[in-house]
Amino acid sequence: MLLTAVAVVLTGCIQTREAALGPGETLETFYTNLFAGDFEGAESLCDTLRMKEYIEKVQDRWSDADSSVMAIVPAILSETAVSITDIVKNGQERTVFYKLTATDGSDKEKIATLRKEEGGWKIKSITDRH
Repeated sequence: MLLTAVAVVLTGCIQTREAALGPGETLETFYTNLFAGDFEGAESLCDTLRMKEYIEKVQDRWSDADSSVMAIVPAILSETAVSITDIVKNGQERTVFYKLTATDGSDKEKIATLRKEEGGWKIKSITDRH
């Protein structure tokens, strides 16, 4: 009975933490999951077929890689920095401007659109910033 009570409390804390994530934190958590190979965790933060395709492209690249390469990829990707540069409000949506910076210093500017759903933020799209 004590274990059940602890499980209920921990589940509530985890759900509260996820619901409390802002749009920038949701995006950072998405990339943490994606770079760790937790594709289900990444997908749980998304709400569109377009994002499912985005994740599947990354997953396909993982599955095509040599096993010796894959042994070090999570460590390398975990060092990739997500830097939020701006968040623009538009009703229940937010446009997040950010930069992904790799360990070699190269970076890529991107834009994500998120929508508030059921108390949490869900990623609708990610595009390159031109």
